[in-house]
Amino acid sequence: MIAVFGGLIAAAAWGCSTIFASRSARQIGAESTLGWVGIGGAIVITPIALIYGIKPGTEWTDWALVLLGAAGSVIGLRFTYKALSQGKVGVVVAITSTEGAIAAAIAFALGAPFGLLAGVGIMLATLGVAAVGLGRHASDSAEAVRDSRKAAVNASVAAAVFGSSLYVSGDVAARVGPPWVVMGARWLGILAMAVPQLARGKFSAARPAVYFALLAGCLESGGFLGFLWGAEANIGIAAVVATQYATIATLISWVVLRERLSRVQLGGIAAVVVGVILLSFAGTT
Repeated sequence: MIAVFGGLIAAAAWGCSTIFASRSARQIGAESTLGWVGIGGAIVITPIALIYGIKPGTEWTDWALVLLGAAGSVIGLRFTYKALSQGKVGVVVAITSTEGAIAAAIAFALGAPFGLLAGVGIMLATLGVAAVGLGRHASDSAEAVRDSRKAAVNASVAAAVFGSSLYVSGDVAARVGPPWVVMGARWLGILAMAVPQLARGKFSAARPAVYFALLAGCLESGGFLGFLWGAEANIGIAAVVATQYATIATLISWVVLRERLSRVQLGGIAAVVVGVILLSFAGTT
């Protein structure tokens, strides 16, 4: 049950974080949103990482990999927030949620065992992404369709970067400790986005966007801690449950933001969810 509860905490936190980040990005842009998300996340994760401490035996190469994974996280979030500022939340999260599938595909390409379950999972996720990105609702205007396609492209880039970063970070997290991996991404977001924009006088603090972004950052880090708690009991179950953040974000966007998706897009989201679940199970068998 701990794995389920931990996964649920992560799914709920990440789903809500996506909605808040979307609201922020549409008001102040992707760059300022990312900077404020980094600040919010750093507030949560920095004291935890300091209390966790540095593991003995870690080498400079491990910290270099932490930096590499952090860079991937920042770049992926930059494309994600750009996509959220352009298109529907349901479209964006369905595509970015395939980051685990991409990480698995990288592992398989580098020699990890590749079974039927994993193959079916990757195929479903790929077809689902295509359906979500290319589908359109009957009420969508031509401009909305163009924006949705742009969002799908940015979300696809984000998923690819996230997947690569996840592969690198997952490998090094066991050696340096997961809190340091999360903290690296948050502080790099501050240094790479917030500080340069502040120096140029372009770091927006418009309200309520800044509050949404800070809350999104806190939820991002809190969700990761919930996932780690569940993963200690059973990482496979925690991962399967946590991936449902895309479903939660889509439901919230449908109820609160009044976004509408076509049947093709809803079918694509369902295919992505099933594909990611199959891949999660494949990783534990």
